[in-house]
Amino acid sequence: MKLTSMLAAALLLTAGAAFAGPYTGPWTFEWDFNTSPQGWTVTGNGYWTDPGWVPAAGPTLPDGAPSGGGNGNFYLPDGSYARLDVRSLNLGAGTVGGQQKYPFVYQVDVYIPNLRPLGGFTYNYPGNMNHQAGIQVLREGDLRAFFLEGNINRGGLLARDRTWDNVDRRRDWVMEETVSPDSRWWDKWITLQLDYGITTPGKWSAWAYIPWNSPVSSAGWLQIGGLQDVHPSGVWFGYLQMGGSASWTQAQFDNAKLYVTPEPATMLLSGVGLLGVLRFRRKR
Repeated sequence: MKLTSMLAAALLLTAGAAFAGPYTGPWTFEWDFNTSPQGWTVTGNGYWTDPGWVPAAGPTLPDGAPSGGGNGNFYLPDGSYARLDVRSLNLGAGTVGGQQKYPFVYQVDVYIPNLRPLGGFTYNYPGNMNHQAGIQVLREGDLRAFFLEGNINRGGLLARDRTWDNVDRRRDWVMEETVSPDSRWWDKWITLQLDYGITTPGKWSAWAYIPWNSPVSSAGWLQIGGLQDVHPSGVWFGYLQMGGSASWTQAQFDNAKLYVTPEPATMLLSGVGLLGVLRFRRKR
């Protein structure tokens, strides 16, 4: 069953203290995907929704209807993901291999479709949500992830840094809506953000913009898991990723943004794996 009113009240009473808000810009790099994948590589059965052949209403989903998420973005259903090599930007913390690593913010918009009249989903939700799908940054070498993803088992969002403490930080039930019937849920874009040492030096935070009221929150920016320490002995993140290798979803992804300090004006971009380096915008 879905969240009860008693549980909702308990969660509200135990909500954590507020912290500084999410990062809002400027951005060092932006990718809008309007005309190409812009250097990102898709693995699995997902694809870039080419406006040349994907309808303006979006790809057709299992319910037989267009998604509503449009085109010029990535459709990354079950187990698929898009990845970008950013090794030469030296994202992370501390010193690894004699090279200083730099704090960053990574943000992506995610479209959550409603699949009614189909049924059979967890909690009888109107679709798969963005279960185990979201945004990740992957450690160079073993590809362990620092991530923010959906988790349908508690109807919420989960942040986790698998590079060292490997602890779930959750915000449960925020992916539920309060409107009825549930065929009116979702069919909207949310925004996911990972801040690794920018807003609060030495700390990471995870944020989500949710445009609806849930049983435990109002529409707006929500923090998932408070402030946590960055890797204490140093970490190098070599790849940005969206989607999820173990996901269960029909979500779309768009408008990826990255801020890194220091501004990499003098860095060699040729090693970043950005084959579309001239296609994305750099902000000053």
